[in-house]
Amino acid sequence: MIKHAKLGVGFSVVILQCSFLELAYAVPLLPIDARGLAMGSTGVASAKLAHAPQYNPALLSTAAEDEDFAIVLPQVGAVGADEEEMIDSVDAIANDEYSGGSNGDTIFEHFEGITDQLDAILVSGGPGMVSMEQQLDNFNNLIGNVPGNGGNDNTTSTQLTQSATDLNTSAQSLTGQTQNLKETTLDFTNSLSSISGRAIRGTAGINGAIAIPSKTFAAAISVSGSAFFSGRMFFTDSDASLLNGYAEAINAYADSTQTYTNSAEQLATAVESLDNCQTNNSGNAAACAPQAYAVGLYTTQAESHLSDLQTFSYDKDGRTILSTDSTTGDIILNDELTSNVQIVAVGISEVGLTLSSNFEIAGENIAIGITPKLQTIKTFNYAARVEEEDIEEEAITDTEQNFSAINLDAGAAYQFGDNNQWQIGLVAKNLISKEYETESNSDSKTGKRTKTTINLDTQFRSGISHSTDWTVIAFDIDLMENDPVAFEAPTQYASIGAELDLFDTLQFRAGYRTNLSLSDSSVVSAGLGFSPFGAHLDVAVMANPSDVKKEAGAALELGFYF
Repeated sequence: MIKHAKLGVGFSVVILQCSFLELAYAVPLLPIDARGLAMGSTGVASAKLAHAPQYNPALLSTAAEDEDFAIVLPQVGAVGADEEEMIDSVDAIANDEYSGGSNGDTIFEHFEGITDQLDAILVSGGPGMVSMEQQLDNFNNLIGNVPGNGGNDNTTSTQLTQSATDLNTSAQSLTGQTQNLKETTLDFTNSLSSISGRAIRGTAGINGAIAIPSKTFAAAISVSGSAFFSGRMFFTDSDASLLNGYAEAINAYADSTQTYTNSAEQLATAVESLDNCQTNNSGNAAACAPQAYAVGLYTTQAESHLSDLQTFSYDKDGRTILSTDSTTGDIILNDELTSNVQIVAVGISEVGLTLSSNFEIAGENIAIGITPKLQTIKTFNYAARVEEEDIEEEAITDTEQNFSAINLDAGAAYQFGDNNQWQIGLVAKNLISKEYETESNSDSKTGKRTKTTINLDTQFRSGISHSTDWTVIAFDIDLMENDPVAFEAPTQYASIGAELDLFDTLQFRAGYRTNLSLSDSSVVSAGLGFSPFGAHLDVAVMANPSDVKKEAGAALELGFYF
C-alpha cells in the first residue's frame, strides 16, 4: 500500500520569521496624540500643557499664562506600517493569475492542482482511474499466486501483462506530471523567497493626563498604554530545496516503478511459456522444467524489485524528500517545513508624576522637568511553523511575560525672543535602560524555544518651535538612531509641523516626518481641532505619500483646557 502525504501550503497575511537564536529588540517610543501626529509627530518644544508628560516634562513650566488647568481623556491612536510592501506582494502571489497556468489559477492553486493530480495517480485514484497504490496491491497478490509460487497457482499471463501495462501507464503519467511540477515549484519557491524576511509593524496607544502649570512648581499625573508589534515570515533554503526536490523524487520513484513493471512483463512471458508447455506436455512435468525454472527466476526478480519499491527513499541536501515505510510499504512525501512565522509584541503601561520648575542658569530662565514613572511591561514572542497555518490568540498569550520597573524621563526647555516666541527643547526618555529576557512558545516539531531580549533604551530628542497668537511652527529630530522592536528597519525621525489657530476655536494642522535611517519612509499628516469654551476635540491622520499601505495612522483626542 502506498500512502502519499500531500503538502498543504497555508498562508496568512501576518507572516513572519523565527530562528532559534538569542535575539535583542528595542522599543521605539513615539507619542501618538492627535495634535502631535497631525503636526508630523512634533512636540518636544511645541506640545500643549496636557501633552508635556509624553513629549517633554519641562513644558509644564513654559505654558501660556492664561492656562491654569488641563485634562486629556481619552487620547487614542494607531499606526500600521508595511514599508517593504509585504502585504501587496502576498496579495499578488495569492490572487494574481499564474503565468505558467492556463486556467486562471494562482501560483498556489496551480501548485496544489498538480499535487492533487499526483495524489490521484499515487493514492486516491479518480474517475476511471485505479491508483498505483491499488495496482501494486493487486500485483502483489498476483505474484503470490503464480504457478509454483504457492497459493492457488491461478495467475495467468494475461493478468500479469495487463497489470504490468496498467502500472507502467501510471508510472508514465507520474513522470509526465513531474516536469510541470518542477517548473511550478521553481516559480513557487521564488515567490515565497521574494517575501521572506519582509517586516510589518504596528503601534497603538491610549493616554490620559491631568496637568497644572506653574513657573515655580508645575505638576501633572499621566497614565498611558502603548503596544508595539512586529513580524515577518522566513522561507528557509532547506524548504526551497525540499519543494524543488519533489519532482526529482517523484520522477525517481516512477523510474523505479517502471523497472518493476519491466520485470513483471518478463514474468508474464515466462508464465505464458510455462502454460503453453504444460498444455502441450500434459502429465510430463520434467519436459517443462526450464519454463518452470524461468517462472521461479522472474518471480524472485519481481519480488526483489517490489522490495526495492517498499524500501525506496530519495534524499537531497541532507533531507529525505520521499521515503517508504519499511513496515507498511507506504510512501511518504516529506511536508515538514522549517520556515517559520514569528510575532514579537511589547505592551507598556505607565503611571507617571511629572514635576517641573524654572531655574536661573547662567542668567537665563530654563525650565527643567522630570517624570518618575511606574512601568508595567508585557512581552510576547510567538513562533510557529508556516505549515501550522492558523495563528491562535491563545498560543500568543501563552508566551506572555510580565515585568515591572521604575523609570525616569527628564527634559529641559528654553524660551527666547522679544515675546518668548521661540522655544527649544531637549528630552531624554527612559533614563534607566532596561533589558527584559523572555522566550517564545516552543516549536511544535523541535521543542526548541527562542531566547529573546527586549531592550528599553534611553532615547534623546530635541526640538525647536516658533509661536504667535495665530500660528505654531515646530521641528523635532531624534539625536540618535533607535533600534526597532524586532525585524523592521531602525528609526531616526526628523519632523516638521505647523498649526493655524483661528480665534482659539478652530485649528488646522499639517506636518511631515521622515526616517533618516530608511529611504522612502516619509509620511505627511493633517488634522483638525475644535475647541469651543475650553473643550478640545482633535483628530489627525497620516500616511506615506507614495503609498498609503506603506504607513498610515490616525488619532482622536478629547480634552479640556482652562
